Amino acid sequence: MIYGMNERIEGKGLLRSIRPPIVEFDVVYQFDIVTDVVRRPGFPPVAGHSHSKGTVRAVNGQFIPEGIYQLEAEDGETLRVTNVGLGEWCILSSQP
Repeated sequence: MIYGMNERIEGKGLLRSIRPPIVEFDVVYQFDIVTDVVRRPGFPPVAGHSHSKGTVRAVNGQFIPEGIYQLEAEDGETLRVTNVGLGEWCILSSQP
């Protein structure tokens, strides 16, 4: 059986490229995160798989080139994010 959990995170932060040339953008972001929890035989008895989709926009309207970035959220969380084209972004990993 599959159970789904949905979460939305949004806020303001600092987006920084991880490869040269290093550029920074003050941004607003929103991500919808879906985690599917699946019961299965064996140990552990459940497994989770998360995927996300969202938007990241520069506060001043500046164009953000394609790439992988660190997003430092106002609440202290750091997300590694990438833009996958057509204005859509996804979370690659996170750190509290």
